[in-house]
Amino acid sequence: MWNMRTFWVTLLATFLTLPCWAALSSQNDWKLHKDTEGIQLYTLEVPGQMLKSFRGVMQIKAPLRQVAAMLADVPAMPQWFFLMEEARFIKGEHVEDSYVYLAMKGIWPVHPRDAVAHILVRQDPITLSIHVNVVNEEGIMPRRDGYVRVPTFQASWRLTPVTPTHTEVEIMGSADPGGMIPIALANFLVTTLPERTLKKMREHIAKPEYQDLNTIYNKNPKLRELADKMQFPQ
Repeated sequence: MWNMRTFWVTLLATFLTLPCWAALSSQNDWKLHKDTEGIQLYTLEVPGQMLKSFRGVMQIKAPLRQVAAMLADVPAMPQWFFLMEEARFIKGEHVEDSYVYLAMKGIWPVHPRDAVAHILVRQDPITLSIHVNVVNEEGIMPRRDGYVRVPTFQASWRLTPVTPTHTEVEIMGSADPGGMIPIALANFLVTTLPERTLKKMREHIAKPEYQDLNTIYNKNPKLRELADKMQFPQ
């Protein structure tokens, strides 16, 4: 039976970041679900987990610095992340170890959902890949009237420079919300949501404010701080 909580856990699992998913499985375990418009979508069966994990990969014609700035611009995420209503920093001295509040629009008859996520950012000193890990965290802020707090999710982004002007973007997510849901609907959610988010991300990166990053850095100096700690291809 379809569980509304399951829908939103799956949706929020598509959010931000990149972890060490090698611990989850080898590359050969992922099954290609769809390859469309330069976006590859994969799914993974996880023992003991009802919903499949997902993985989406694409290349963006933009340098690593530009893509990283866009992803770190959390308040702007509702402009490109599918169904996101609000995203904001709520705690943390530095972007690379911070907490964000995420609110998702409801789809009738489902109530809107929200969550608090702990974000950790690191960079591989050899490949220069930027990894962003996201996992929900309870007890950071009180529950909000009219919203259902999502109980558990984890996700990741990985940004890898291909050339000085092109970046590979990978999003991965996993959730185990419990309850019974139709397998066809579960498969639809874990592939459609990342696909739409990646497509919109590719469009959003072309906006003028991400061509001149000073616009973003002046709006949030902590993003400039983060960029200054990283290395970028020349």
